[in-house]
Amino acid sequence: MNSEFVMICSRFFLPLIVLLMSGVVSDIGRAEEGSALSSQYIPDDAIAAVFMPVNQILSDPEMEMFPIEIIQAQLNENVGIDPLHIINVKVIVGFPGPAGPQIGAVIELSEDYNIDDLNENLFRSTEPQEMDGYSVYSLDGPPGTVLHRKDARTLLISMGGYLRAMLEASGETGKLPTLVSGLGPQKGVTAVAVLEEIRPIVSGLLRQNAEQLPEQLRELTQFPELTDALIVNVNYQLLGGSVSVSAIARDDATAAELQRILNDSIDFGRDAAMQMVAMTNMRGTETDKATVKYTARVAAKLADALRPKKSGNRVNVQLESNFATTGVLVGLLLPAVQAAREAARRMTASNSMKQIGLAMHNHHAAFRTLPDRAIRDADGKPLLSWRVKILPFIEQQELYSQFHLDEPWDSEHNLKLLPQMPETYVDPSVPAEPGYTVFQLPVGEETLFPEQGERKFRDVLDGLSNTIMVVETNRSIAVPWTKPADVEIDLANPLPQLGNTHQGGFHVLMADGAVRFVSTSIVLETLKALFTYKGREVVRF
Repeated sequence: MNSEFVMICSRFFLPLIVLLMSGVVSDIGRAEEGSALSSQYIPDDAIAAVFMPVNQILSDPEMEMFPIEIIQAQLNENVGIDPLHIINVKVIVGFPGPAGPQIGAVIELSEDYNIDDLNENLFRSTEPQEMDGYSVYSLDGPPGTVLHRKDARTLLISMGGYLRAMLEASGETGKLPTLVSGLGPQKGVTAVAVLEEIRPIVSGLLRQNAEQLPEQLRELTQFPELTDALIVNVNYQLLGGSVSVSAIARDDATAAELQRILNDSIDFGRDAAMQMVAMTNMRGTETDKATVKYTARVAAKLADALRPKKSGNRVNVQLESNFATTGVLVGLLLPAVQAAREAARRMTASNSMKQIGLAMHNHHAAFRTLPDRAIRDADGKPLLSWRVKILPFIEQQELYSQFHLDEPWDSEHNLKLLPQMPETYVDPSVPAEPGYTVFQLPVGEETLFPEQGERKFRDVLDGLSNTIMVVETNRSIAVPWTKPADVEIDLANPLPQLGNTHQGGFHVLMADGAVRFVSTSIVLETLKALFTYKGREVVRF
């Protein structure tokens, strides 16, 4: 989702979003029948929709202790809409089109509002324009982000040219509107998504990064292939609530396979949490033993609560809690959350290294050689890093053009560009100083990058898939990204330079563009063989 569109939406609904995400929302479905979901404005090709009954949230008696008046003042001042006048908000996501992400929001109001009632700072222009036969107002955000006042109590925001599709949607024939229409009343906030259109993208991304997950969780990457649609409902109370997730599988057999995978993953999560607690209570005192025993009991209870239940082609997970157990559950889930965060960071680092690998190959295709580790002056003195040299190949031509290539990295001019380090060079697992990176070349006469000079892929006698091109170094030896500084590999013992970026290992970019995670328990001779480019060793990796 475009970050600028998020900024626009947050300017309208930031206080409300904070309430929803922080868990202070009360039982928004107090009425027994809940709120009916409408497929109106959902185009046939939409892939996801989120329904938020705002008025029910803010008018619930249990919200009396929360700063409703402040929220009202903020939205009235910054947007021009009283949040108590917002009945529902519906966010609709379509498949990206020629104009970019197709996203829309529908705001249903209980009172009449004119365009003049809204804060003029929200608009690029307060003069109406014509778009696809509809009168729209351009909002302050990405080009093409517009506001349409359908009537006095209905406002639509869209980007990516999605307005016409929303207004002309029949809400009857597409997979998502059909699914929404058949759900009936729902309590709380509900999100619905269909996976058919995005299945190839999601499946490809998950398979590509499967090696970043523990082996016991890799079957989860099959989830998009086994699932046609997802329904998530959050019904939160001050002293309790529930979260339900329903996966609609292709058929009964597929649902059974999905249930098995989820059960195996829950078992692994339970055992991993138990193992972590046991490792932190190894002194053997009575308190340690009691802690492990208590954790085992509650972990088993939580695992049972998360067990998926199958009904036909549906697999459902229902989690209910109360105030007394919420803290305990959070504590038990913390190791899993931390593991998930680290997995996400590893995935990001891996993707960044893949971008670097693609840039290296494109540089080789353009110049018939890999880049020198440094941009040099006429006398061969290093001035700027190879990371600057490949900027045009990571879609950073504009930044590249700002450098004075005949000046060193720390010249008065070039040093000002240090804070503009591209995200490609950021490792999210490393709390390095701004402008510093751990993505470095392994430098040495026996490695792919000598102290000075260039090498070609044809020089690699060991095979591109058996030769390391870029490494993820220790955070202690991170370098300014523009500085012509890289890690000089000590082939006798390279691990101390590389081993602490992630728990258990580090990433390497192979010369063929593949990214691998190397365990710190790797055999030293194998690692040495991977660093050499013409050692002719037999590598089993």
